[in-house]
Amino acid sequence: MKKTIMMLFIILVSSQFIQAQGVSVHMYRRVADTDMEEVLKREVQYWSKFAESEIEKGNMSFWGVFVRIGGTDLENEPNILIINGFPDIDKEVNWGGVKDMFPDTKMEDIDTRGLSATTDMIVLKDLNNHIQVPDATGDDFQFARIKYHNVKDLGWHFEFEANKVKPFFKADMDAGKSKRKGWGNAVVLEPKSEKFPYKAYSYNLFSKLSDALNPRHKEGTPFPNGFFDEYQKNVAGPDDSRLYRVVKVVSK
Repeated sequence: MKKTIMMLFIILVSSQFIQAQGVSVHMYRRVADTDMEEVLKREVQYWSKFAESEIEKGNMSFWGVFVRIGGTDLENEPNILIINGFPDIDKEVNWGGVKDMFPDTKMEDIDTRGLSATTDMIVLKDLNNHIQVPDATGDDFQFARIKYHNVKDLGWHFEFEANKVKPFFKADMDAGKSKRKGWGNAVVLEPKSEKFPYKAYSYNLFSKLSDALNPRHKEGTPFPNGFFDEYQKNVAGPDDSRLYRVVKVVSK
């Protein structure tokens, strides 16, 4: 992913997408190895508690911090992903309010921006298509594969995922045959540029690293012949796919 800092704003999209509730912001950061432990400690100790409070107030719907696994150009690429979910992107969140929750702690010991560099911000429109294994617990969601899709026809892409991919994955999950423990998708709102050509987003959740690295297995239902033939015709370029360890998640 190219380093393109984008201003956050919502643009007009088709009525199909604007009716979907919720907006998520993916914030990518680069943290030095020497600061990683401290950054994660602060995110969990302070910012997850702040997110819980904002979720209770209805100002947020989701918060999570993830650490990247593997990749290339590791000295320069972002290695932390923070996801913030908002039911209303126009409703301001008072981020400075975290200090009121921890009056005995200096803000400089709470803040993580001084220990990291923000490299990218991606804004997405949630589609409320999340599925997961029955009776899922936090232990089921230890690793996440994040994908941004470069497609020609966005409407066709989401119709395919809704009518074929989602029910196929759900049937395998319900039958206990899938290494995937959760799946969902969203529309990419920003940025829109040659450096970031992706229009759609999806995620797959796993309980084990080995499953995340190899999500298909012989016990799972095989894809029908030609399942992805039409899908491939709609592909405009390679996906941007990355693997993360889930550090902490808070949701409503």
